[in-house]
Amino acid sequence: MRTALVGLWFILALPLSAQQAAQPVVGTVRDTAGAPLEGADVLVGGRRVTTNAQGAFRVDSLRSGPHVLSIRRVGYQPLRVRIEITGTEPVRGNYVLIRAAVQLPPVVVEARRTGIYGTVADSGLLPLPGAKVQVSGAEGGEMITDSAGYFNFPKADRGQYLVRVTLAGHRERRFLVELKRGQGRELAIRMSPSTERISRAGEEAVKALGQRLAVNLARERMGGVDLARYESLGLCDVNKIRADVGRGPDAQTLLILNGVWIVGLVPVSSLCSWRADEVALVEFGSDICRDATRTIPDLVNAWCESIPPSGRARSVPRSIMSGGGRVRTQNMGGGLAGGRSFVVIWEKH
Repeated sequence: MRTALVGLWFILALPLSAQQAAQPVVGTVRDTAGAPLEGADVLVGGRRVTTNAQGAFRVDSLRSGPHVLSIRRVGYQPLRVRIEITGTEPVRGNYVLIRAAVQLPPVVVEARRTGIYGTVADSGLLPLPGAKVQVSGAEGGEMITDSAGYFNFPKADRGQYLVRVTLAGHRERRFLVELKRGQGRELAIRMSPSTERISRAGEEAVKALGQRLAVNLARERMGGVDLARYESLGLCDVNKIRADVGRGPDAQTLLILNGVWIVGLVPVSSLCSWRADEVALVEFGSDICRDATRTIPDLVNAWCESIPPSGRARSVPRSIMSGGGRVRTQNMGGGLAGGRSFVVIWEKH
């Protein structure tokens, strides 16, 4: 799986100084040909600046600790990276934005039949047999498209479903479908060529999400119509999320991206790096240990008094944002133990 995180330049923190509580972040933004990009929006720590004609930017007076730096420009893929403010000198970084591929949204048609079904084709509308379609949620599953690019999940009924489509040589597709009881959806999915490798960890993450969609309460997630109401606002401005994960300048939350990348403990203000219209689904809660499926505690290998480690935690791939490796097991005394809020962001793809 390739996301906007892949290929980023990771920023190294400078030595710690107890005398300096805040530092700036400075850097440059360029395209893949090395040309500076003027007018790119840079967001970090709740502050927003714009790059100048030389592609340079500076964000001042950031508090010590972890932050998510986000860069956006029309026509390019959003870029995000975790940074750590700890030094006595500015944190510096050079960033490269990749042009956004033309991505057709899936055509969703109200259907007389129940369930989720449809076809997968390339950008020239030629059917794509052999594509794997995962439908994550109650009565979902996975199947391979036939010679006509057709797939069918007739048992899918009321609820939210994350649909993931993968095929070698093509860019992964991922989006949310919501059904009412007895309702059906017909999808026409277009795949664009890509050299990206298919993420097997992503496949397991979508299966784990299916368990949570089938068991956990709907009030612990937002997607589709709910997120559409906020349009281009940041997730940090969504009151329903902030009410669960914490408010105030010192509030922190455990952030996980696409069910795979453990970003780590970040200020709740870091959620501003994702706009509501960039997200297919967001899961959140005030206590990681309240996940009845145990899939999130297992992912981060967290110890919960009421839910001990199951021994089946999935392997977590090295993450550019987290610096690699899984979060170490903690006891109830701190870290990722009970009482720690969490947010899982599933980006549109």
